[in-house]
Amino acid sequence: MTILARLIRIALVTALCIIVFSAVFEFLNVVPHYLFPPDYIQDVARYRKSTPLFGAFLWGVVFRAPGYLFLGSVPLLLIFAVLELLSVKNRWIYLGVWAGAALLAVGARFLSSELVAALLSAAIVGYIYWLLAGRTAGDWIHAWRARERGSGRGFMTYASYAVLAYLAYQLAGYLHYCGKLLWVSSISEPGLGSPPFHVMGRRGLTGAHKVALMDFPDPHSCLENAMEELSPENLKRMDWDRIDNEAEAEVCMFRLLGSYEDMSSATDWFEAQGFRVPDGFSSARPYADRDGTLRVSGSYSIRKNGPKFPTRGFVRRLFHSIPYGMNADATWSSNGKQLLGVRITFNTL
Repeated sequence: MTILARLIRIALVTALCIIVFSAVFEFLNVVPHYLFPPDYIQDVARYRKSTPLFGAFLWGVVFRAPGYLFLGSVPLLLIFAVLELLSVKNRWIYLGVWAGAALLAVGARFLSSELVAALLSAAIVGYIYWLLAGRTAGDWIHAWRARERGSGRGFMTYASYAVLAYLAYQLAGYLHYCGKLLWVSSISEPGLGSPPFHVMGRRGLTGAHKVALMDFPDPHSCLENAMEELSPENLKRMDWDRIDNEAEAEVCMFRLLGSYEDMSSATDWFEAQGFRVPDGFSSARPYADRDGTLRVSGSYSIRKNGPKFPTRGFVRRLFHSIPYGMNADATWSSNGKQLLGVRITFNTL
């Protein structure tokens, strides 16, 4: 019972700190623009009235916090669980963990205002976490061991062992993925595969994309049972059981959609995956962007059907159920012959 109570406390404090980080980061991000409006703003008073400082707090809690909770809760919980078992109480270590998480989440540019806001916010929540949980890390272990020796091993003791074993299993998975990230980022960058994968706009290839390129090098690797024949019907049988994140989904969707001769089969392909394709974004009537590219889009209701991926793991599916919807955009060249990119986005409250 002691272990479960401690884990619950760590989880609640972590969630609180993520929410506080979201609010403080948004606030600090707005401050420079509020104090020093852009040169083109003529009516400074009206500009400041329409950009209230404390409205940023609400924005951070309502709109930014759900995404951070969705992406960051499990990795942070695993890190803090390890620090608990090691009885780490050094506040600087917790500040460092939150600073690293902040930079990964925000993606702030070097020496930008976002970087300053992210680091200041991380320092605040790092100290809050240390104050509420970090400074007592491991104290419960001695009390638990003494109680266990005096009372024997009951049901709650074995339940606690089960929770620790589950956390260790999850941590092993994250360490394995981090090893892949290190490999593709520093040792051997994978090729673009077939058809050659690329992303549109300024995003560029992320580390997660590079891992996905290594794991899914061609259309066969994305299909159920790795089917050999790439017929139009077989290309619709994407193996969603192997998909764990949006980068893997984007790579595999690109591999399969890009294997068709043109965009005429995109609507049928999306609908075979359970997406709903609006008339104005279909293969017959694609949306035409300003640069002449054509876009076919599909939407998937997570609220109604549950997360499309991952297909296994109660905790992972629970976190992926936070968004109420998922959208997939496939962009083709102006003649509809070449697939230029696939982008997945999520809708949250």
